[in-house]
Amino acid sequence: MIANANSFRRLAAGACLVLAPLCLLLGMVVDPYEHGDVMAYANNPGAAGVSATLLHYAWVLWVPAVLGLVHLVRGRGVVLANLAGAATVLGLINFSSMMVVDFIDISLYQNLPADQARKLIDESAHPALIFGWQLPGMIGAFLGLTLVAVAYARSSRAGWWFPAGVLAGLLVWLFGANQGNALLGLAGPVILLVVFGAVGVSLIRMSDADWSFRTRSQKG
Repeated sequence: MIANANSFRRLAAGACLVLAPLCLLLGMVVDPYEHGDVMAYANNPGAAGVSATLLHYAWVLWVPAVLGLVHLVRGRGVVLANLAGAATVLGLINFSSMMVVDFIDISLYQNLPADQARKLIDESAHPALIFGWQLPGMIGAFLGLTLVAVAYARSSRAGWWFPAGVLAGLLVWLFGANQGNALLGLAGPVILLVVFGAVGVSLIRMSDADWSFRTRSQKG
């Protein structure tokens, strides 16, 4: 399989479509944060570290998943897929790097009074960090994933339930995480696991000929 480019890339993309939202879900399950409790990570460094690592790999694993989806879009939706795919990959890379902040929070709150730790964290929010890392990461990852799903559905590779599910899952997750609502914080990743997982399984079950057919037909 490893020597077969089509099989390896197809199976890798399909597996990552399942593993990425699964890591997001598990990361939220393990996350010890409680709304308003600034000491949650410092008091539970093990769980916080595992959660941050799972979330990091969720964003990392979405990169090959997105590349696989973009590869399959031909004809209608190809321009959107290419543009959204590029933005999504850059966004995911940026956003995955932000997970290291959790480890910094652990150290600061373990070694400094809470008000001093909070002050240092607030002062670290330089414009370059916000506009060069955070905003491109969030916009690229969240909006990009939705637009890639739209392009995939537009190319008739999946129904419109796919982008609708991606958008719903992301919005539910973001709202739940922001409001400290554990139920919604888990419901969002579950929705993403269902919709991305369904597409991932379809890639795993796809034949190598289907994976490469449209590329060959374009050349011909």
